[in-house]
Amino acid sequence: MAFLFSSHFLSAQDSPAPPLEITPPSEPVALRAALSQTAYNTGSATNLLLKVDFTSTDALVNKRPPLNIALVLDRSKSMGNEQKFMHAMGAARSVIENMSERDVISIVTFNERAIVLSPAGHVVNKAFLLHRLEEISPGGVTDISAGLLEGIAQIKSKTETGQVRHILLLTDGKANRGILEAEPMRKIAANAFAGGIGISTLGCSTEFNESRLKLLAKAGGGRYLYVRSAEELPTAFQTELKGLLEVVAQNVRVKITVSKGGKISKIYGRFLERPQASYEVEIGNLRAGERGGLLLALQPHGFREGDTIDVTSTITYDDPESVERVIRTVTSRSIFSASLNVDPKGVNQEVIHYGEILSAMETAREAVESFDLERYVEARSAFEKSYAKTRQFALNTENQDLLNQTFLLKHFIKELDTAQSEGKLHSHKEAGKKLKKAADYQRYLLFHHKAMQQAPAKHGDTSHEHSK
Repeated sequence: MAFLFSSHFLSAQDSPAPPLEITPPSEPVALRAALSQTAYNTGSATNLLLKVDFTSTDALVNKRPPLNIALVLDRSKSMGNEQKFMHAMGAARSVIENMSERDVISIVTFNERAIVLSPAGHVVNKAFLLHRLEEISPGGVTDISAGLLEGIAQIKSKTETGQVRHILLLTDGKANRGILEAEPMRKIAANAFAGGIGISTLGCSTEFNESRLKLLAKAGGGRYLYVRSAEELPTAFQTELKGLLEVVAQNVRVKITVSKGGKISKIYGRFLERPQASYEVEIGNLRAGERGGLLLALQPHGFREGDTIDVTSTITYDDPESVERVIRTVTSRSIFSASLNVDPKGVNQEVIHYGEILSAMETAREAVESFDLERYVEARSAFEKSYAKTRQFALNTENQDLLNQTFLLKHFIKELDTAQSEGKLHSHKEAGKKLKKAADYQRYLLFHHKAMQQAPAKHGDTSHEHSK
């Protein structure tokens, strides 16, 4: 997968073989690549890994003051009309994507009651925050005051010097529980503003209580915003965010090519129909301080003395400052060794740990999306094998990215444990027998439940063997 990380880079301190990095630090984007082993043997055909990282400069992140934002999201039934909920989630994602590690965010949802999806904390794990948004859907009645008061409490719990403190309220304004009268609602917003917390409101589509949204924004010292379409979302909260994070590289593409001695056999988080010599990923734009990466499994072909597997990692992007297209390349090589004993000096433990945790994550995500019993058993086994040691490695080496991955995996496992205890998991063995390719079965697991929700069930459908 091309996984985007948080804004501050913490490298693994005890990696025995640091990856080659050829991009000077003054350039907008740095590229690095590391193999799991500098020497491979006959046992490495399926576990030789390549980790590629790209990092954009964070020099521009500190231009604005740190933020303390509470996203307060209406998830009541009325938000399901006219794609209002979809617009609200798009706005929430846009806010998260434009925050840096210096910033604090909390995510509060409400219908008849307020629920804290993510308590106030620094934005160090965007993947987890975005996943939390995926877990909610509209339903129930509307208590705006409950959500607003919880958002205020979350901001106060993580107040730091120099912050811009602001609530972004995404709702249609149709309250039917809690405080309903205009004046008490206005007082809540006014008191928050007097305490240094601003409030802005977002209305989208056509059905919403404009007067209530305007009242709250005015009393809260913020703005009332109306967006007509999803295209307007990225800049809707630009003022509240004190400017969006600046784009430092555009049209970013990363290409991995095995130039000699093997093929790419797997790309974590992506579908690969068959082993191939090269693979290219379209990244798009990179904001200041953003970074991401790819993890690939390589299959060597040569197993004689002197054989090597050579890999070229290339990043291409347009620099908006210089108006130039930039191409940077990193080369990596692993040499065949007849010995089955791996020299520990040639093993990059960071890459090994990423391989274990992302493999478990991939299986867990498939289980979560498909409610698949077999994938759950596999994911739980992988979790028990790799979680504790990988988390300890991440703590010892101050590797925030790897720590984020372990945190997200644990969250997935908790979801699956709950689903299993509630009897929601079931088998897909029959479907698996019909799908010969691993990639086809992966697609089936990830997408068939969504397809089923959009179409009426057919009589006599036996595609599920429900667990007893």
